[in-house]
Amino acid sequence: MMNAPRLRFKEFSDKFESVTLGKVSDFYKGKGIAKAEISEDGVTPCIRYGELYTKYGVIIEKALSRTNTPKSSLVLSQANDVIIPASGETQVDIATASCVMSSGIALGGDLNIIRSKQNGVFLSYYLNSKKKLDIAKLAQGNSVVHLYASQLRTLELNLPKFEEQKKIATFLSSVDQKITLLTKKYELLIQYKKGVMQKIFNQEIRFKDKAGKYFPEWKTLPLCEVAQIIGGGTPETSVQGNWGGDVQWFTPTELKQKYVSKSVRTITTAGLANSSAKLLPAGTVLFSSRATVGDVAISLNECCTNQGFQSFVMKSGYNNEFLYYWIANNKKLFLEKASGSTFLEISKREIEKLLIQAPCIDEQKRVADFLVSIDLAIELNQHKLDLTKQYKQGLLQQMFI
Repeated sequence: MMNAPRLRFKEFSDKFESVTLGKVSDFYKGKGIAKAEISEDGVTPCIRYGELYTKYGVIIEKALSRTNTPKSSLVLSQANDVIIPASGETQVDIATASCVMSSGIALGGDLNIIRSKQNGVFLSYYLNSKKKLDIAKLAQGNSVVHLYASQLRTLELNLPKFEEQKKIATFLSSVDQKITLLTKKYELLIQYKKGVMQKIFNQEIRFKDKAGKYFPEWKTLPLCEVAQIIGGGTPETSVQGNWGGDVQWFTPTELKQKYVSKSVRTITTAGLANSSAKLLPAGTVLFSSRATVGDVAISLNECCTNQGFQSFVMKSGYNNEFLYYWIANNKKLFLEKASGSTFLEISKREIEKLLIQAPCIDEQKRVADFLVSIDLAIELNQHKLDLTKQYKQGLLQQMFI
């Protein structure tokens, strides 16, 4: 067995010590705090079992609930305590550790409390990553999985000296802080986009031309005057010659992002001719009209679709990006006109009658460009967030034994 991790701070060289969790820790059990005992004006902060899965991460700086239950009947934390569920739905879920940073927090029932002189944050990261599956194997039960202190005591660990534990914990905490900030920024950008789209399409926000003058007033017209609306179809599935060709053939489940180019399945030109599907030009706004009504994307290539679509081929004077954002902002209009008992569907006829408010082509482009810039900011932030999460996973794999 290795006695040093693959990734390490250069100032440390001591071997990791192999010990059991029971050798370096004492174990306690939380005491039940009923939902009825939770009070907004409670004097004692508390952590209940169910909150570990939904409200807290590796580090618990502040308890989110409070109780007026007398302290004499509660189990209170000491700073640096590590808590881990004593029961759960699955073996993997139960292997969830958090470090309580403050003393005097009431710890609810069904919580194992691990109290040691090790760095609690380090221990929590360690248990949540390298030791997660080992903890899961210790848990017992079928419909409800239980994890006892007697089992946790046997868990084999490889621990560095305290100073190295502290540095690892501080470093990983800083990475988590960056993830938290990027996540909050992503959520704010999404909220901003939603709000600004509503104001644009309600015409509370207007754009000006190069001379600094507002563009002409928006016109209200039916969607059939903005775009040709074209349904899709499916070639006979039993005819092998219909499938595996060069024609992209989309289904509604593939509209997961703004732009689509490659479909999961393709059809041949014969398959296209032998079905009600039509070849759509690049730039078509694909719209799911059946089952999941309202998903929308722009095709970057020529394509066709199955019958779960009514797609928009733009007419002269109308911008596909503008229509994409208008549909995304007005999904409710389509849902209100959808019907069906087995699944919802909106017909071509109903779509054609829906009214759209549209500015001149130059303002359409300004609107589209502005919203595209927000989308790019969201994508960049998401990319940074994904990279940071991947970086953290790499650290967790390489900094522990």
